[in-house]
Amino acid sequence: MVDVAAKARFSALLITLFSFCLPAFANNQTALVQLVEYVGADYINAVVDGDIVSPEEYAEMEEFTALLAQGVAQLPAADGKQDLQDKADALQQAVIDKATEPRIKALAQSVRATLVTVYGIPVSPKAAPDLERAAELYQTQCAACHGEQGRGDGPAGAALEPAPTDFTAVSRYNGRSLLGLHTTITQGVDGTGMAAYSDTLSDKDRWALAFFVGAKAVSDEMAENGKAAFNRIPGMQTSLTLDTLVAQAPEDVLKEQGEQAYAALGYLRREPSALFNENRFIALSDERLHEAEQAYRSGDHQAARSAALSAYLDGFEMIEQQLAAVDGDLMRRAEADFMAVREAIDRRHEADIVSERAATARASLAAAADALSGDGLSPAATFSASFFILFREGLEALLVVAALLTFTRKANAASATRHIHLGWVAALLAGGLTWYAANSLITFSGASREMTEGVAGVVAALILFYVGFWMHSNSHSQKWLGYIRNKVDDALGSGTIWVLTFVSFISVYREIFETILFYQALWSQVTTATQAFVFYGIGAAVTALAVVCFLFFRIGMRLPLSLFFRVTSLVLLVLSVVLLGRGIAALQEAGVLDAYYLGVPTIEWLGFFPTVQGVTAQGMAVLLGVLLWLRGSKPD
Repeated sequence: MVDVAAKARFSALLITLFSFCLPAFANNQTALVQLVEYVGADYINAVVDGDIVSPEEYAEMEEFTALLAQGVAQLPAADGKQDLQDKADALQQAVIDKATEPRIKALAQSVRATLVTVYGIPVSPKAAPDLERAAELYQTQCAACHGEQGRGDGPAGAALEPAPTDFTAVSRYNGRSLLGLHTTITQGVDGTGMAAYSDTLSDKDRWALAFFVGAKAVSDEMAENGKAAFNRIPGMQTSLTLDTLVAQAPEDVLKEQGEQAYAALGYLRREPSALFNENRFIALSDERLHEAEQAYRSGDHQAARSAALSAYLDGFEMIEQQLAAVDGDLMRRAEADFMAVREAIDRRHEADIVSERAATARASLAAAADALSGDGLSPAATFSASFFILFREGLEALLVVAALLTFTRKANAASATRHIHLGWVAALLAGGLTWYAANSLITFSGASREMTEGVAGVVAALILFYVGFWMHSNSHSQKWLGYIRNKVDDALGSGTIWVLTFVSFISVYREIFETILFYQALWSQVTTATQAFVFYGIGAAVTALAVVCFLFFRIGMRLPLSLFFRVTSLVLLVLSVVLLGRGIAALQEAGVLDAYYLGVPTIEWLGFFPTVQGVTAQGMAVLLGVLLWLRGSKPD
């Protein structure tokens, strides 16, 4: 790896690339972060005390800041975009004015920080980087140019122009984010000796290398001071999140949070595992509950609700699946405790009641910490959890798809059958892409998880309700039943066939999405000795689902068409009510809908979550279903 600075030949190549690809580049905030870091790190090579010391380097600075301003202009609309644009324009003008290096670095820092704040973090590591592995990779891939200690003095780097980066230089360390380092390792730098490693190293290895070289300038003293600050200063663990660690350069943190946080950031670069454990999310959740309690007592109800919502989505939700794999009852109890805090805030209860419910939620957090502090699941528990995850999630999707396929096969509807197969196959492909994204590209936040589950659940419920009623309304029509036996494809019509396709897709994809999240959580709770039992459980669940599918087809094909219509329509209507309850519960957990609790037990397999909103919606669905059922029972 070599310095991200480039000479004239690199400038020409990069400018050409950016000019042709600006619209796509503008939507890649990661590349914009990398570009602004070029300017902040390399301006000193172009201008010193207002004088141009390298015309080639100065030309690069002019071009890069112009491209940066254009790239920002092409970004999607967002709150804060205009502020970002103003800062990018100011950086461009400062280069034109040959401003001092501190001025350029300050502007570059501001642009980078605003970019990250407005548009979020494009990528982040999915697990704690393996620094031992990174040390091995560094010696085989990087040391020849950068030197064994990272000082840029490797034998192969002596003839390189520009010279390899000295990772031990504090000035360079202060201006480089881990996101920028990861991007450089991934994409390389055209026109220099810095090759792209996207094809030769996995994303996990590239992140490990970014952390490894990004900590070379951290001294032992800084790391020790940072460890103490991170573990002892109240609020430090909640302010130095993974997003902050990845996207912000040390000088950003120094300016925004002070010297203690700056030292803590250095410690986390050396020991990133401190941010990849359940205790961090539990600590964050506990801190947010405290903030919610304090804000409510001060009369700021909106801030209290936001903090309470964050306590769940940014804290507890991130360990929810892990806890479910260990103790499902505790997970559901803790989930209810968090929603009870929000309910008390929404209903403007006395401050003492809010504090009491917050204390209950904290007690559940402590119990969760104890439950997750063990040595992993036993083989039996691993097998059982793996089996029931797939069997439970797969059964609902299987019932929907099997019911639709049995109907179309009984009626010899070849076109409709193909469309239903198209739906569930497309869902499997979409699920595979989701799994890849969840493991390689993005991290699903608590809010995005709940929103995806909630919206998919409600949409699936509405579509299933429609199809169930449609089937039942025609189950007594002798004219329809006679016609359908001979020409069902024409009877259904293209519109209805595509509805069946969508039902097949959304029913399967929703369950795949949940299954992915649950298996990710389960995998984090197993040891090397019990990993095989995860696959044993999957195999057993697939076998059980195959048996259920066979029996459903076997029985369904033997039923008279009219009776099959009525039975299938009842199954779909019941499933629609279950999915409606789950979808509303997920939207409540995401904070989109309010939640007022009822004093009755939860029945999860029925989708019954005892809130006024959920019970009301399910009750209305049941009432409407009964009325439509009675109306559709009249033969014609």
